[in-house]
Formats: sequence, structure tokens, C-alpha cells
Amino acid sequence: MKILFYYPTSCSTEPEPTGGIGILIAIARELGHEIEFYDYDHHRKLFNFEDIFKEFNPDVFAVSCMTPQYYFAQQAISFAKEKSPSCITIIGGPHASALPVETLQEINGLDFLCEGEGEKTFKDFLNYLEQGQNSSPDISGLYYKKNGKIIVPKPQTLLTSAELDNLPMAAWDVIFKHGPYKQKVNYTEDAVPVFSVITARGCPYECTFCDEKSIWKRKIRERSIENVIKEIQYLVQNYKAEHFNILDDTFTMKAERVKEFCSKVKALNISYRITAKVNTVNSEMLEALAGSGCKLVAYGVESGDENVLKIMKKHQSLDSVRKAFELTNNAGMTSYALCMVGNIGEDFEAVKKTAQFVKDINATLFSAAIMTPYPGSENYKICEQNNWIITKDWSKWCPSPIRLKNWEPVARTDKMDKELMLKSYYYLNNRFMYIRFRRRYGTFYLLNPNFYRTEILKRLQGIGLTAFLKHIIQLIKVSFSNNSTKQES
Repeated sequence: MKILFYYPTSCSTEPEPTGGIGILIAIARELGHEIEFYDYDHHRKLFNFEDIFKEFNPDVFAVSCMTPQYYFAQQAISFAKEKSPSCITIIGGPHASALPVETLQEINGLDFLCEGEGEKTFKDFLNYLEQGQNSSPDISGLYYKKNGKIIVPKPQTLLTSAELDNLPMAAWDVIFKHGPYKQKVNYTEDAVPVFSVITARGCPYECTFCDEKSIWKRKIRERSIENVIKEIQYLVQNYKAEHFNILDDTFTMKAERVKEFCSKVKALNISYRITAKVNTVNSEMLEALAGSGCKLVAYGVESGDENVLKIMKKHQSLDSVRKAFELTNNAGMTSYALCMVGNIGEDFEAVKKTAQFVKDINATLFSAAIMTPYPGSENYKICEQNNWIITKDWSKWCPSPIRLKNWEPVARTDKMDKELMLKSYYYLNNRFMYIRFRRRYGTFYLLNPNFYRTEILKRLQGIGLTAFLKHIIQLIKVSFSNNSTKQES
């Protein structure tokens, strides 16, 4: 069969190599199928999706998406079915796994849905199609419609650690067929080819904003370090890979495993970045990471208010955050504070605490997103129960105003309406930008030509003039609002 894999556009201005789809492509190829792959954000400047679809004329159209991509997945599947009614369509990924019945009901032209981890289910699905579809499929994790009724399957079992090692390597030759993915990786001035690796699946924590359990059920499974190093070596040897994003939810869960990785990856002379939880690191681990090529550690700081952290079930204290950033900075790595506004239980005073806290911990980099209650997360259930969700127009479900035109929050909370959420977002970004610009370009950064060349021109190129001007106007409004508040007080 001819299978076209499709990855829709996302909120990000810098697309990430999709290793998850790469494994599914490798499985399909091992079964003897003809493959084509279209990553919208990576390929759109080279090829038109509609032209690729018509030219390839697939028997199967397979789509994976997260919630911010779901609207575009809907459009692609409907297009595929309209142009080729005999083409079999299937969707998977976090959104479909969190809302399987709703997804099958909402998407015109969708035939099948894969819930949870896709490798076993997708392989069985392809074999079922090859055998002629003479009976209804009895495949764990595979939803479908029969006589207008949605058939709910048995859940698919999660892969074990040993099974992760036995999966075929992602089909990187297909992913990189039309060139590498480039990102500005925070520790480089310009966009460079970037490669991604997942060394373990799952996260044991229960943060209320996270939809991780819709796929991985909060159960950790780890690839062997030997298996991970083998994949990195392949990418270094075949694509001259130098920069890697390690996409584990929490790479630093087990100190001995991190130690083994550092000892083996050091010889490959690469640079990489990780995401960690503040109470899983210590000075010895961070020194080992820095010595093996780790350049950046991102931490989910989220808030500078202890009460908000408790409501979010972060299971971390502000003291543990301070310590982690101190140790990371001392180890010579970039410390990255990931923050969020509009959290349940958070008011504007708590947002101000976050701004001051991030300054106090001396984070090298910082960013803020607006809490978006993704399906599969506890926040989604809470917002549903309290009628806080403003819209289910999935085209608006992106956590950053600068990524979409006419963007606004999709939910409110007990403490914030959508207007206050936007004010909080721009307030925090205003403070973050001010700190970063002064650190990087000096107190009088507006007189520094490098400021305009690096910050203004490159941002314009990344998000476009309209989005850039909208962002600046909002920042100015918030700045004047804050000054007025200070004068009144």
C-alpha cells in the first residue's frame, strides 16, 4: 500500500523533527509499504500539500497531532477524503487519545483512530488492511465507526523498556529527505540543524496542566543508554549532527542513568539540551551534564507563588527552584525558566511574584505561556466542570498570542477572566524582555545596534510584521498600565 504520513502545522515558529512519526514510518516500511511524509511547517515552502497528495495518491492517510494542531488535522483529513473517497484515513496523537469518541464524531472523513502509544496498534492496523478487511477489526487501541456507531476497543498495552529497544530506529532518512530542521537553540546566535531524541517515555508526576497521561499513563519506560547512543551515533555519522534536543519530559529522573549517559555521550562531541525537574538534580549531576556537552537545562518553574504551585500539584518548593538554578548557573549551563500565567488559583499579585522570583533566581532565559486546559489534563476536567472553557473552536487552542491572528484565551479561571490573562501574559513577558535586553545589550540597549539586528529583525522574520506589531503594542499598553498603577499607589 501507499501511505502518506502527515504532520500538521503547530504553534511553534521552529518545527521539531518528529521522531514519533519516524518510528511509525519505519514500521510501515519494514512491512513493505511505499511511504511519503509531509510535515507542514518544514515542507510548506518546498511543496504544496494538496499537490503532494494528488501526485502520490495514497491508499492510507495517517495523521498525528496535538491539540494546537487538531483543527488543521481536521482540514487535512476532510480534504483527503473529498479528493480520494477510497483513501483510508487514521489519526493518532495526544488529542485523539484524550478525546477519541469526540474526534471520530467531529472529523468528516475519518475512518479510524489510534488511541495511546501507536506502534503496536498501527502495525496491527496495516496488517488488517493488507488481509482485505473481510471482518471488523479486533485491534487493541483502534476506534472506528460501524453502521454509524463508534466501536470502543480494548486499551492497548504500553510498550515495555525492552520493547522500546526493539523498535526500529525512526526513519530519519525520510524525515530529513528534504533537508535538516533548523532552530535557534538558545545557546547559538543563528538557526542551526537540530536533531531530537527521546530516551524514555512517561512522567510520574501529576501536574494539573499536563496531558501526558493520555498517551503514557504516567508510567516510565526507558530505552537502554546503549540503544540511545546508537541512534545519536547514527545521526552524527550520517547527518553530521551537532545539536540535539532530548525530549524526555524529565531527563534527570534517575541519577545513575544520567551518569551513564554522560560518560558515553561525551566522546561524540555534541551539544544538547534537556528538560529537568528542580528536585531531581544535584551539583554532581549538573557538572557531569555540562562536561558531556549539555548546554541548556529547562525547568518548569511555572509560578513564583507557593500556593499556586500546590494547586498545580508541582510538588516543588521555591527553595528547590532557587537551588537548582544556582547549581545550573554554577555548572556553566544556560538555565531556562518555563513559566505559565492564568493558572487555577492565580491572581495578578501572584503573577507579579513570578516576575520578581524569576529575576531573583538569575535565570539565563525565561518564557511565559498562558494556561491552556488541554484535553487529557486535570485542568481540562476542572474547567469543564466549572464552565470555564470559553470556546472549543480548536483553531484557537494555542498557548501563545503571538502565534495566531485574533488570538484570545480559550478558558478563564476562578481568579482571572480572559482580559486579565492577557494582561498577565504581557506583563510577565514585558518584565522578562526588559531583564534579558539589559543583561545582553547593556543598560542602554536601545542604543545598541546589535539589539535591533538580533531582536527586531530576526523576530520579524520569524513571526511576521502583523504579529510582531500586535505583540509590541500589547507590551506597551501593559507597561503604561503598570506605570499608572505605581503612580496611583
